[in-house]
Amino acid sequence: MNLPPPRRENDSTPAGVTPLAAGDPRVVGALRIIGRLGTGGMGTVYAALDDHDRRVALKRVHPMYAADEDFRIRFAREVKLVRRIRVPGVPRFLDADTRADVPWLATEYVPGPTLEAHVRAAGPLTGIAPADFARVTAEALAAIHAAGVVHRDLKPGNVILSPDGPKVLDFGIARAAEETALTRTGGLVGTPGWIAPEQYRGLSATDRSDMFAWACLVVFAATGRGPFGVGTADVVAGRILSAPPSLEGVPDALRPLLAHALDKDPGRRPTAAETVGALPVAVTPWAGAFLPENTDPEAWLRVAPPRRPWRRRHGRVLTLAAVGTALAVAAGAGSTLLPLDDTPPPSHGGEVPPSDGGDAPATDTAALAEVPEEYHDLYENGTVVIEPASDTEPVVVRSLVAPEGREAVEQLRVTFTGSSQHSGTLRVDVRVEYLPDFGSLRLHSQDFAWVQAIEPDHEYLDLRRSTSPGVLAELDPEDPTEEFSVTFFGSPPGVVYYLPEAALDENRRAPLDQPGGFCHGSPGPGNHDPYPGHPDLGRHDATPTDGVPVNSCAYVV
Repeated sequence: MNLPPPRRENDSTPAGVTPLAAGDPRVVGALRIIGRLGTGGMGTVYAALDDHDRRVALKRVHPMYAADEDFRIRFAREVKLVRRIRVPGVPRFLDADTRADVPWLATEYVPGPTLEAHVRAAGPLTGIAPADFARVTAEALAAIHAAGVVHRDLKPGNVILSPDGPKVLDFGIARAAEETALTRTGGLVGTPGWIAPEQYRGLSATDRSDMFAWACLVVFAATGRGPFGVGTADVVAGRILSAPPSLEGVPDALRPLLAHALDKDPGRRPTAAETVGALPVAVTPWAGAFLPENTDPEAWLRVAPPRRPWRRRHGRVLTLAAVGTALAVAAGAGSTLLPLDDTPPPSHGGEVPPSDGGDAPATDTAALAEVPEEYHDLYENGTVVIEPASDTEPVVVRSLVAPEGREAVEQLRVTFTGSSQHSGTLRVDVRVEYLPDFGSLRLHSQDFAWVQAIEPDHEYLDLRRSTSPGVLAELDPEDPTEEFSVTFFGSPPGVVYYLPEAALDENRRAPLDQPGGFCHGSPGPGNHDPYPGHPDLGRHDATPTDGVPVNSCAYVV
């Protein structure tokens, strides 16, 4: 990606941002554009502010891709995958529109120089910074690969050295653009010097191709040069295909791992997850301590276009009939969509009373919701789905999915952060994050469930609902996060779920292989593979094997 030129003395544009060019947008979706951050082969990145005046990096693809329907399909597929990636080494995904005239996606803005710019201006990383850089970027790749994404364009210009640590950029569009370019030209897509040997031989990029590029990146961070030197694209390609890498100047502790990742045979390279396990854990936080000049949010506000009213940005309010249908989707979950205006929601005075169906709380159907017009059909006819969202953390995402599966809105991210037990009572600590920029969601104690045991002759889970009373959280875009605890009567081993009634079948049941559950209990024969940092929470897989869920920590043998 091309970096912005130095800021001129009389330029009111904030540091690190260049003025907009003729034809550049001033508003995209709900985002207000203030300038450019850079331009690359696939699109232009703009500096923008969201409704809450948070700084955003917005990437719009080039018109040549916007006019290609196949690209749009591929881009939508990639966005669906990358929106779930949440690790420190990746900018947080915020929003996207794959059906806009010019498709775009937005992430949090990350201040700081790229690795390429830093090395050019100040030289390679020193001290323990190369090891920290290697670990954080490997963790980012592990999360990207776990989501089913291959980066395909990992290079020094696509890593930001932020004050909080390295951030890997520019994944999500790369695969869609690569497949489109290959369809048109049949040529190789990538940046010379950062392309794995198998790609030069005509094979598709895989996660192991990313690991080759990762090793080149770490060598560059530690030495200021790539492991195959400099020269024309043909010369560097020849060295990548046949010459051994140069690791001179690389810290001794990193050399064996980098040599392994630079193997000419992709099958012999480690995965990103294996690499993370082989790297030392940082004794101190990110050692770079970079302090970029463009850290003043007020400078962005001074040049931003005025904020537009919510109704202009998101369309009209639903009719009463449509709202009633939309609320019915969430009724069994005790989740209410509330209006985002100055009218306070009705007070429930504590615990929500149970509905006629039993222990599920009733929904306050008097509340109206503002839902973007493009989501009307989804909110009328969609289905609530709960799915695991990470291989490294006990996290699930609640989505509203269209009947044909063509469209979805992620509504809630639920992270189980810890657990404890005392006198036959289990307590699970939970952090929740509301994801849309409209409406709101109410979480009730009955949205959480515990399974003490899975009986072999049963077809459905024996769900025990939480004993925590009443409403646990009310979330909206202004107040999107909350932390709380839920309690259950029971003792480990067992499985804890976020499982609102709207995610159950018509008889309020969940199958034995219901996804999204997490084992509670000390690691042992019945509770394999605890999550890092969560010794009492482990992976749970109740998928039957020969009719028996052999990896279920709650299955009764």
